[in-house]
Amino acid sequence: MKTVTGYEPRFDFDVRRGKVGEDYVGTILEKIASDSIEVKTDYGANRTGNLYVEFEQETQAGNWVPSGIATSEAEYWAFAFADGVIFVTLERLRQICRDVYLEDRERNVGYRPRNENSNATRGIKLPVARLATEMKTFA
Repeated sequence: MKTVTGYEPRFDFDVRRGKVGEDYVGTILEKIASDSIEVKTDYGANRTGNLYVEFEQETQAGNWVPSGIATSEAEYWAFAFADGVIFVTLERLRQICRDVYLEDRERNVGYRPRNENSNATRGIKLPVARLATEMKTFA
């Protein structure tokens, strides 16, 4: 009988491999409980296909100061959608956003004007599909 490459018929080996994933998810849940994760809900992402990842905020005096991803101390960021959540380390998210920024600053930087609830902000327009693709290589 020919064995398929990558197939592992031993139950004990498969259980150990599954435990790695379970432990990783458990770590993320612990981070949520300890406030080491920043959760973002972008209600426009389904319509635009982009997440808005803030990196600067305008002060009342009109100066731009680092904020959002530039100042976050969370270990993980999570983006919540109607049908799921994407978890990513802050370090990896910063690298992906930096790459998107450098590819086309004019097109990939967004602006949200000041309103009654918040100051004006600048952020990366990060395609959800790009984040998902990049996360396939996440180790």
